[in-house]
Amino acid sequence: MNSLFTIVSGIRFDEPWWLLLLPLTIAGSAVYRLFWRKNRQGVLFPSVSELRSSGFAALSLFSKFPEWLHWLVLVLIVLALSGPSAPFPPSSRDTVGIDIMIALDVSDSMNTPDFGGKSRFAGARTAAMRFIDNRPADRIGLVVFSGGSFTRCPLTLDHEVLGRLAETVAPGFFDEPGTAIGTAILTATNRLKASSSKEKALVLITDGENNAGEVTPETAARLAANYGIRIYTVFAGKEARAFENTSNTALNRKGRSELETVARISGGRMFSAGDVFGLMKSFRDIDRLEKTRLKGRMPSRTMALYPWLLLSAVCLLLAEQALSATRFIRIP
Repeated sequence: MNSLFTIVSGIRFDEPWWLLLLPLTIAGSAVYRLFWRKNRQGVLFPSVSELRSSGFAALSLFSKFPEWLHWLVLVLIVLALSGPSAPFPPSSRDTVGIDIMIALDVSDSMNTPDFGGKSRFAGARTAAMRFIDNRPADRIGLVVFSGGSFTRCPLTLDHEVLGRLAETVAPGFFDEPGTAIGTAILTATNRLKASSSKEKALVLITDGENNAGEVTPETAARLAANYGIRIYTVFAGKEARAFENTSNTALNRKGRSELETVARISGGRMFSAGDVFGLMKSFRDIDRLEKTRLKGRMPSRTMALYPWLLLSAVCLLLAEQALSATRFIRIP
């Protein structure tokens, strides 16, 4: 309903002076009814009932139908002459995809089975694949990382191949221990910077702090931001409780702080997920943010309405002529 109101309220006329013919049309109809039609000559039939029984009768409600069509045709022609145009919101076919790299942590800690019996890695991969399925128009690639990083799948629209490649990775994929977040961001940035797309994003999922690699996450995030790449970070891990190891609590806080800084520098957002449902929600939020951003950049389309008005007028005129010569024939 809101879209219809936007379209109707946004109608503009290139030649609005033609609309002055509308009251003239109404006045002509009144003159026709009062004078010319009333006084025109006719043919008298000895038995009107015979004509009705022969099929020439019409229900009184519809007897004026051809005449209504006639005047409606005139109105449509006048509206077409005024050159109307209306704004239309972008449709799904107008949507231009964006390029997204997903960086997935495959360090040993991602094997921790604290996601309702699932490991952190399994939950993260399931949520990532659901996210990919919801974005068929986007080119998506996959980077996996632990102490090092590797492009498992370059940017592609073939999400089936991407899914098969994602199924072949697991914690322990690299021999290098640790979590090199900065290196993963650089690897994904190198893939995205060569893209011709105006919209680029990186989704990074990890459960720890940066403790490997030669580049800090902040430095890598600044480089990504220079290429217009937004980074969405997802911390996959349960909140540390007061009775748990204080060193783990400190590591969790440091890891979250790093991810928040990376997201802020690049213009993205940081999410925290303590279970599979939290991961799913994080990816849904990222999906919504990116679609909203893309839609906001797409201008609405302006469509000229006169061809449709003229086509409608021709169709109604043919219908009026056909009905006047058959079911609603008048003699004379």
